[in-house]
Amino acid sequence: MSKPVTGKTHVGERRERRPNGDIYLYERVTAYNEQARKTYTVSQKLKGKIKSGTQEVITTRPKKRKGEEAVACAVRKHSGLTDILEWVGTASGIDDDVRFSFSEGDAAKILSIARYWIGSGGNTLPRLEGWQVMHSLPYGEAITEDVYGDLFKSVGRNEDGVQRYFSFRADRLGKHPVLAFDSTTISTYSENQLEARRGFNKDGDGLNTIKLLTLYSVKEREPLAFAKQPGNVPDVISIENTLTQLKCFSLEKPLIVTDNGYYSQENMMKFASRNMKFLTLVDPNITWVREAVDVLRDTLASMSSTCPFDPSVCGAMTMRTHEFRQLRQRSRNGKLAGEEETFLRRLYVHVFYSPDNDTRKQLAFRKDLLELKAQVEDGVTEFTKSAQRKIDRYLVCSKKGRGGQVKVGFNDKATAEAKKYFGYFALVSNQSMDTFTALENYRLREKIEELFAVNKGGLDGARPRTWYPDNLRGRQFVQFVSLGYHCFLTKKIKEMREGLGKNKSEKTAALVKLENQLDKWLEQRSLAQILDWFDCIETTNVRTPMGNYRWSTESVARDRLFLGYLGVTSK
Repeated sequence: MSKPVTGKTHVGERRERRPNGDIYLYERVTAYNEQARKTYTVSQKLKGKIKSGTQEVITTRPKKRKGEEAVACAVRKHSGLTDILEWVGTASGIDDDVRFSFSEGDAAKILSIARYWIGSGGNTLPRLEGWQVMHSLPYGEAITEDVYGDLFKSVGRNEDGVQRYFSFRADRLGKHPVLAFDSTTISTYSENQLEARRGFNKDGDGLNTIKLLTLYSVKEREPLAFAKQPGNVPDVISIENTLTQLKCFSLEKPLIVTDNGYYSQENMMKFASRNMKFLTLVDPNITWVREAVDVLRDTLASMSSTCPFDPSVCGAMTMRTHEFRQLRQRSRNGKLAGEEETFLRRLYVHVFYSPDNDTRKQLAFRKDLLELKAQVEDGVTEFTKSAQRKIDRYLVCSKKGRGGQVKVGFNDKATAEAKKYFGYFALVSNQSMDTFTALENYRLREKIEELFAVNKGGLDGARPRTWYPDNLRGRQFVQFVSLGYHCFLTKKIKEMREGLGKNKSEKTAALVKLENQLDKWLEQRSLAQILDWFDCIETTNVRTPMGNYRWSTESVARDRLFLGYLGVTSK
């Protein structure tokens, strides 16, 4: 009995030898034709070949079928900006310090938001999720309002992580760091922020404020630590906690530089009693400072006192032994708590004279007195306390006859005494240093004002934008990390510019020309504009059955030179 026809196909292999000795292997599908009563080939596909003289089968690369997708996955991202920020985080050590201080998830979110603020020019956080679509960040998931809200609360309550980060940053400073200390205020309408109180508002908008205190390394040009306080706490009493915090850092003999807003006998005594170095601007109207001015007046008139880096200023130094008085906190060695005790410390008074400043102050002084004189003659009776003191000291008022017209003159002796000290300013320190080194350190302190401007204008720090104090603390910390990115990148660009166009004998003429073009281009742009420029660079990643491919936007020679000199790419 014949075998029944099932209609099924059979898969077999066929070998075909070619004239060169290679054997081609085919997968052949056959079927039986019942009417013709013979087997026929349904399909045939080449599987591979065996080269002549070998036994190894070399499989054939599959051909793309019609309609089959050539691209399995393709992604396009803005990479120029994020590559620069990735380099900053690594080169500065900020990324490592954040990751060592916080959990992996929180650290990735902190770094992502910090990079977003500096990369977007301080855009508000609700735009972050959309910006994140085209920019790769350490945190790969979407950072929604709930995500960054929970992060700020967590970081704000994690004081261990915050102080650990400050300590790590302090460890990266060199020996004998010079630290500027200053404050700014943040205005708010919120009634939920407990620290928001009526005090001196540096923005002058009349709102309640929160005070932000910052330590800044003027030589490394990097922020070190920050703290927030109620807005009604004056600057002059805001330094106590900072001195205590500095003891937590492993800093070798730091020098603290402050403005005259922090000058007081008590603050100098705190520095002196704790053996901490300080340099502060003092009011030249203080009696013992005027004595120092009188001692150095003739010296400042000589050519040898001219500042080498600013010929418009003359400077000299005198030393004095200053007596401090304080009440004892504890009873010890026969002395009772509450008793007054005195101790002596050596102070160095650096006095400076600026003829230009002298001229400006004299002109302002004359205008002010003439205006007060006119107001008194017109019968004005209500003045501010400051104006009344000037009237009492510099004006002489009398009347012609009984009930006659008011006659106003000037107290020439008092005005001459006041003008003697115009154009002078003084710096006081308990550390011996060159006069013009002291001036340079103090002028570097002014960089902290730029820091506050960047924080408010470039990192969305002008308003709290959070409901509760813990959230604000966390938000300010993330802004502080972003500020570290900004300062490090600004410093590296400045260092790079110092070498552009120099050492011409070691470079080709074409390279020198290109460096000069780069220097001119950088001079005309802010950091935000530079980052915006490189944000146009895009990287496309494509995955296909044939392999993975990657390419980036082409760039001109000047841009490649910038990235190479900065260290983002290899030269």
